[in-house]
Amino acid sequence: MPDLLSAALFQRGGLALVTHRKPGRGPFAGHWLLPLTAVPDSEAAEDALRRHAREQFSLTLGEAQFVETVYLEDGADQRRYVANIFRAVMEGGPLRFNADGDYDDARWLGPDDLAQLDMPEALRDPLVQILTEPDYTPQTDWSAAGEAVPLGEQTATPAAALAAELAAGRAAPPDNRAGWDAIAAAYQEEFYGERFGERLMWSRRASEDDLHVLDDVRGKRALVLGCGGGQDVVALAKMGAVAVGVDFSPQQIAYARRYALTHGADNASFVEGAVEDLTRFDDQSFDLVVSIYALDSVQRVDVVLGEACRVLKPGGVLAIAVKHPFDVIVVGGPPFTVTTSYWSGHKDQPWDWKDGASVRLRAYLRTMSQWFDLLAAAGFVIERLVEPREDALEAAPGDALSNAWLALLPYTLILKARKR
Repeated sequence: MPDLLSAALFQRGGLALVTHRKPGRGPFAGHWLLPLTAVPDSEAAEDALRRHAREQFSLTLGEAQFVETVYLEDGADQRRYVANIFRAVMEGGPLRFNADGDYDDARWLGPDDLAQLDMPEALRDPLVQILTEPDYTPQTDWSAAGEAVPLGEQTATPAAALAAELAAGRAAPPDNRAGWDAIAAAYQEEFYGERFGERLMWSRRASEDDLHVLDDVRGKRALVLGCGGGQDVVALAKMGAVAVGVDFSPQQIAYARRYALTHGADNASFVEGAVEDLTRFDDQSFDLVVSIYALDSVQRVDVVLGEACRVLKPGGVLAIAVKHPFDVIVVGGPPFTVTTSYWSGHKDQPWDWKDGASVRLRAYLRTMSQWFDLLAAAGFVIERLVEPREDALEAAPGDALSNAWLALLPYTLILKARKR
């Protein structure tokens, strides 16, 4: 998911102040950029910019106006960013570097100079336009564009202002179901599809063959919650289980049925529905319930766990994989920046895809202790907690995960529990 950035454009005539990020200070370590900072969920975009100017340069920002939104990707770790650029006015004294800060150089440069810098093209090209076109019009449609207003009073159309609204807490809660429908095809193409064969994958790299989380599933009835494109259901069927997948996205279910058909998985079937409501299934009708990277999208996960316990036979196993709660809150490369509180509860972010689909999804963040409490309250005893070292595992074709990242942080949390 793209992370949100705020960038400051300081101008003197046809010159802009550009800064060089220190090596090792992501995002875009070692590159020339506008002064920019990550925007945590707990902070408005304008407040993040004020804070950054004060901490890094001892500057106080006055009025500012929205200029443009750009979409960036850091080649070092393939992380994607949405950066809102504001033309800012300096107040409060001369610019001074913080010796322990993010930057080691700053220069006033014009369009011709920018062409010589190691700067992301997606930032340099609009910056050159802004400096050379006095009446530059943003490519995104903000109603406040062209009119200087105090920071914090910008307004925008939903499409252009999405990232800023998310950071400021003004956006309505996203519709996860509609979002997954919109990105189903692109998501399967980029992350899953056929790239893992018929292995059961607990993450993009860690398979059941690597971790041995499950008991022998041959002849067992298995239910997969949030089955997405059906890969987990097919994998369990190939392992000898009779597997049923449930997902709230009609587009994902349609993909899953095609996927099972092409793989000859006769013991794989699919049901469209919410994982919070499993009333179509009888009590104690399954031996195994699996959910892989799906429960992060569910708000009332307590209801889901209660339903999972109901449909499991006594002694049945629940095995779930989610994004590791520590991985979710950091951005950039080593040394990492913590941008979201560990206890924040949720994180909204826009997703942009090559096919043009652009949605926002909400991830519900739960700490390790919360997962333990939720499982215990639902009637489970936790047997195993797994935090795989994924840097040591083989990467599938197209895997853009950074080994430098994975060598330092857990990416996936897997919990195995048994019904009491």
